[in-house]
Amino acid sequence: MRVVSLNIGRPSVLMRRGRQFSSAINRRPAAGAIHLNENGFADDQVSDQRVHGGPEKAACVFPLEHYAFFASRLGRELAPPSFGENLTCDGLLEEVACIGDVYAIGTTHVQITSPRQPCLKLALKHDAPDLPRWIVETGYSGFYLRVLSAGAIETGAAIELVERPNPRFTVAEVQRLRYARRPAAALLRETLALGELSASYRDVLERRAAGESGWV
Repeated sequence: MRVVSLNIGRPSVLMRRGRQFSSAINRRPAAGAIHLNENGFADDQVSDQRVHGGPEKAACVFPLEHYAFFASRLGRELAPPSFGENLTCDGLLEEVACIGDVYAIGTTHVQITSPRQPCLKLALKHDAPDLPRWIVETGYSGFYLRVLSAGAIETGAAIELVERPNPRFTVAEVQRLRYARRPAAALLRETLALGELSASYRDVLERRAAGESGWV
């Protein structure tokens, strides 16, 4: 497993279909080692701090393996970081990676906190209203990291699994639980009990347990 592209950016104003919005989704590959601390990468910023960034979403990961699928659906070539991710990674997929996994990357130690949630701005960026639905249907969501020990990461860095406390709770399984028509109550309770799960995703699952739709 390795980092194939490290990407940073700052918010900018984008126009799509006559709509104006601010987003840092147009990140670009960065050269050299970049410092990562509990709030994110140096020189990287998010637009809406209510839903992005912070200690439980310090970095966003998206697997390189999904690019071919979305390129086919969109009918054009895609290059990292087309999904606004900080780390485009090879070999680290949602069906294997688990909530609470700890990885050594460069000189950092990071932990998976939650799946990434399909974002309206992704749909706007690609002018593809169906993109969030494709992400839900495939489970090709990517995921977020918290930083356990700060350090530096660069493109090409190896990704080494250090600890896997919750092997039953893959990123893909937790994302499926969120959008299931009738999520299993016992599995919801077990997932909500995971101490490593981000507070924002816990809130979504608590609302699911209360009977709300997955699209919350």
